[in-house]
Amino acid sequence: MTDQRSLDARQTREKILATASQLFSENGYENTSLSQVARHAKVSKALIFWHFDCKEKLYRSALRKTLEPYYIDVHDLGELGARERIERLIDQFYDFVHANVYSVRFFLNLITLRGERQADEGLERVNELYHAFGNSLAEIIDSGQRGGVFRPDTDARRDAALIMATLAGILVQHFMSADTSRDPKDLIDYLKFTVFQRLVIAADGGTAAGRP
Repeated sequence: MTDQRSLDARQTREKILATASQLFSENGYENTSLSQVARHAKVSKALIFWHFDCKEKLYRSALRKTLEPYYIDVHDLGELGARERIERLIDQFYDFVHANVYSVRFFLNLITLRGERQADEGLERVNELYHAFGNSLAEIIDSGQRGGVFRPDTDARRDAALIMATLAGILVQHFMSADTSRDPKDLIDYLKFTVFQRLVIAADGGTAAGRP
């Protein structure tokens, strides 16, 4: 009997999480109420509190569940050149942030507005993914240097960190600003251009020049 109750409790918790993940992703944190989650999951609001204590803990758990299966797909990068692999990774990062825009806003609120720094699995997962993108970029730049595509005097780790910081800044500015009239893709394309101006060796042995 105890085992069946435990199984029922786990199944109920998973149902609440699945429902919350969908509603939060569609409506955002502020526009999703626990009453909505309870109604769609066909459970009582009290049961949600029993499993998660509060709305914020439910959101964190739902976000963690959403991000768990996400990984950087590098399998389709193998046949590309170093420059094309960097472009693909930058596009993948944009797609990841765009698909999780409400999560980005929520985490920025926790970190910048409330100054939260406590250990949290959701925050750790986002940080892990961010650094995974950065490490992949550094490895590609290093490989490009060894292959004679990129300048030998660049610092792969530093350049990768600069790309990630700039890319994150572009997306944060767009998703946190009320003015969405400017397409961030324009700035991202310009980022690619400036990155390759610095990295790519031109035919005359200097850096690449010209505008895209």
